[in-house]
Amino acid sequence: MIKQLLQTLFGRPTPEDVFNQIETLLIVEIPRAVKAARVKEPMYCLRIWYNGTDSPSNAVPYGMLINESVRRVHIVKKDSHPSDLWMADEWTSSEMHRDIHVAHPELVQLYQTWYEWLCANEEERLPLFRQMTQRVAQKLNLINWQSLLPITDDFVVFPADGSHNFLDDIGDLLASISPSQEKVLRSRNLIPNRDY
Repeated sequence: MIKQLLQTLFGRPTPEDVFNQIETLLIVEIPRAVKAARVKEPMYCLRIWYNGTDSPSNAVPYGMLINESVRRVHIVKKDSHPSDLWMADEWTSSEMHRDIHVAHPELVQLYQTWYEWLCANEEERLPLFRQMTQRVAQKLNLINWQSLLPITDDFVVFPADGSHNFLDDIGDLLASISPSQEKVLRSRNLIPNRDY
């Protein structure tokens, strides 16, 4: 009631309203953008990139699909480590991935509003955005991705910390996947032990 009154009086949404709208739009628009990309090669994960204030105000979260062929090559390397499969900056050359941009005008506008609040207190607010991105990934892990693109049988969606504020890619992965997804990845030695 108070939030609605504030919106009526001042014409500006609350941070919670903006958060909820961004979350809803990402859950709907990311699968749409993936489908529209008409990906042909099998992918093993979709990263949802989020940023802090070191990126511009139009740095809306976007997706990055990573090729299964990249993972297969990495796994057989002598000095490979499972954590490398999930690190934000490991597979950024163009032949290793496919960027998926969500060009929804309302999302861009909402993100710019969010960015103003983030600039006012990044230390307190960026962790909230990270948690929201993890929730988006959790919900996206429930959809039928096979109907949208070729994927591996252990395909997962999880966040990528584009600004390296948290340096916890495995934490983002584990917070975003289901226990059954984690079990499959661990059974294949694709996730490092907790003491990585």
